[in-house]
Amino acid sequence: MISKFMFSGTAMRFWWGGLITFTVVTLFYLILPTLVIIPLSFSDGTYLSFPPPAWSLRWYEAISDSQYPAAFANSIRIGIPAAALATVIGTLAALGLVRGRPRFAKLMSALAVAPFMLPQIVLAIGLYSIFARLGLVGSYTATILAHAVAASPLVFISVSSALRSYDATLETAAMTLGANWWQTFWLVTFPMIRLGVIAGAILAFSFSFDEIIMALFLTSSQTITLPKQLYSEMRFNLTPIVAAASTIVVLISCLLLLLVAILQSKAARGDRDQQQGRIS
Repeated sequence: MISKFMFSGTAMRFWWGGLITFTVVTLFYLILPTLVIIPLSFSDGTYLSFPPPAWSLRWYEAISDSQYPAAFANSIRIGIPAAALATVIGTLAALGLVRGRPRFAKLMSALAVAPFMLPQIVLAIGLYSIFARLGLVGSYTATILAHAVAASPLVFISVSSALRSYDATLETAAMTLGANWWQTFWLVTFPMIRLGVIAGAILAFSFSFDEIIMALFLTSSQTITLPKQLYSEMRFNLTPIVAAASTIVVLISCLLLLLVAILQSKAARGDRDQQQGRIS
């Protein structure tokens, strides 16, 4: 019996060891193409080659004299209002479907996340036809609205998860004690879901900052975003400056995702503390 237990324990250790090894190898395989651009960005050559013939910061210095600063500014100018609009849309949709519990809540939830599930090219073609009739193609407004539509499901998912982790009776108790709907939301609901709202807003901004398909359809030379500028450089002027700009984009995206992970960890810790408080 003891030998059987020891064999079972040894087999489990081999199983977990093999699973962890497979996971690490898979993750390394997935991120390897992204990591390759980092050494390429420090190349001293005039074209992309790996390994770099020599090391230099010349291409990072060249960014300041290129179109990348203007494209970066456009991405920020588009990303912030798009994330704000997506946060409002996604939060209201989550409140209506999770707390309101309408008759066809599951169907409506599927429709709420549909813009994120659809291929971006399909969404871009549809939005382009609409904005073309309105004369908005090439404007900041068109790209902001398009990014807000596509990013709102990220906020919806984040806020819905936060709402489901708290008891709705707290809101009912507040309204029973005389609070109106706005007081209930601002003083009771929002403090409970604020981490989910913030995480959703960061994800929405990250999506807008990295989005390329809709930018190809809706932006002009004056409103070109950073991903579209990278795409143009890759087509017509493939030099290590593309790797340098891409490295900056990857760094910003990783920092945003790290911030979201920290917020989610903090929210999970708050949920555990609340459950322990209920038990005690």
